[in-house]
Amino acid sequence: MIDQKAIAVLPFINMSNDIENEYFCDGLTEEIINALAKIKQLSVTSRTSSFYFKSKSVTAKEIREKLKVATFIEGSIRTSKHNMRITVQMIDTLEDFHFWSETFDRNPENVFEIQDEISLFIAEKLREHIGHLEIKEKLVEPVDVAVDVYREYLKGRYYIMKLDYNNSIKGINILKEVINKSPNFSNPYLDINLAYVNMGTMGLLPAFEAYQKARPYLLKALELDPNSSRSQLNLAWIECWQNWNLKKAYEHANKALEMQQADDIYLTISNFLTVEGKLDAALNYLDKSLQLDPYAAINHHYKGFLYYLKEDYKTAIPYLKKALDLDPKLPFPPIYIGICLLMSGKPNEALTYFGSLEGVSVKDLTKLGGETMCYAKLNETEKCNDGLKELETYLNTDLVDKAFTFLILVNALLGNNEKVIDLITQAYNNRLPVILLLNPSPILKPVKNHKRFKDIMLKAIPDNLNYKQKKKYKQALLDSNEIKKYSKELEQIMIDYKLYLNPDLSLKDLASYLELPANYVSQLLNLGFQKNFSEYVNTYRINEFKERILLEKNKGLTLMAVAYDSGFNSKTVFNTFFKKIEGITPNTYLKSNS
Repeated sequence: MIDQKAIAVLPFINMSNDIENEYFCDGLTEEIINALAKIKQLSVTSRTSSFYFKSKSVTAKEIREKLKVATFIEGSIRTSKHNMRITVQMIDTLEDFHFWSETFDRNPENVFEIQDEISLFIAEKLREHIGHLEIKEKLVEPVDVAVDVYREYLKGRYYIMKLDYNNSIKGINILKEVINKSPNFSNPYLDINLAYVNMGTMGLLPAFEAYQKARPYLLKALELDPNSSRSQLNLAWIECWQNWNLKKAYEHANKALEMQQADDIYLTISNFLTVEGKLDAALNYLDKSLQLDPYAAINHHYKGFLYYLKEDYKTAIPYLKKALDLDPKLPFPPIYIGICLLMSGKPNEALTYFGSLEGVSVKDLTKLGGETMCYAKLNETEKCNDGLKELETYLNTDLVDKAFTFLILVNALLGNNEKVIDLITQAYNNRLPVILLLNPSPILKPVKNHKRFKDIMLKAIPDNLNYKQKKKYKQALLDSNEIKKYSKELEQIMIDYKLYLNPDLSLKDLASYLELPANYVSQLLNLGFQKNFSEYVNTYRINEFKERILLEKNKGLTLMAVAYDSGFNSKTVFNTFFKKIEGITPNTYLKSNS
């Protein structure tokens, strides 16, 4: 069943011949998506999936089936020198009818006012059609830059979002000019950072070179605007992959999620959970990312990757292939398609697959590393040794991270456990991110209980769970000592991760953080806290609400706006539960504490 509050904004159509208007069309669409995503109760399809339908003729039924939304917005923009005409329509995907249409004739110079006005107008019409939404007075904050500079910014972003090398470089050069004109405008710094990171990730530039080029732009953006959701998300990545501080990484990612529900934030949290070996919880967050962005290649890849880590190779391969269908240039899926074939007992098929790879996969060592893994599995010693020698030649190049990865995996397949630990030690001493990615690898199972491996993993990830042996659960549920132990663990998890701020949190989600079956956690809540799941989680939400409602910065917000920010997704549940816990209404509480 499709959620009535699931919506999509399709790319606005450029009705002018001027290419400059194309940049504005894409920019306005993206701004509306970001603005509506700030409304907690809405589930808004992300940019990648919305823009998948750009310039395509699709029916309401197709949009419903492919994006799983009840409503979508479409529009067009025609500009002249002194006037801009924007037409916006809202379509019900079930009944396939336009339940409203509006035309705005505005001065092109008032770009920020136009973005906010249209976003608010859409939000109001959505509220009239689909039910209650808590809408802030402003959804789009004006930027302190001249309109012509902002239009140049949109032009630069237009090119970097095409994601190929030439357009990315073109976009970066435009954004550098924007920075020269408005050095205190944070967005172009973030987008240049994004462009370099994308190129490094996709193999269009050596990863080390790309990340080095990206870093100063990110640092400047954080200096100018540390509190945007995008800034918090970037800080989360730095804390995980550069500083190896998962606790701080979660803090920043959760702050980003409080500001805006977005697929890349859910994907990021899924990454962090993967590093810790919490694969069930990682899948839960990844599914939320896929729900918001079903046409993002990286989301499909990551779901396949998670199934690979769970050793469900048959399930993994279709997701990895779907990722390549959506983005043939994505460098990661070929690695794991080949490894899944190899690990599912098809080494010859895997060898053929790796041998057929062309283009970027050759440059990023996938072909060489994959074939060498196959030779290890097939006991073709001479060819395997030749591959290992060639991989070693890359240890002093920009491909050092990938070279270490394959050297470690090949030696693990050969059973050279001491050599594996030596290589992992070298990678750790060089602080290579590969350390975090090796943690949940099924190929490294033979060394998971090796003392030196444990020592390294615990230094890199103090809360590491993956190297430990899986618990074997007895038929009976928890005893009193276990209830005491897990109650303390659960309270710490709630404090560290603030899980209650997620309005869609389930008992299964909670169980995955404790690495316990859901039945056990249900018993734990009942016996350890004398509460059912809803009572337990909503108690944290009530306490969060009581703190937030008294903050000076929240004085302009309604009670329900703060309640939604605290994790509630229903007015009735909030009011009923507040009165049950506190004995008074939320309004009375506010008055008595003002």
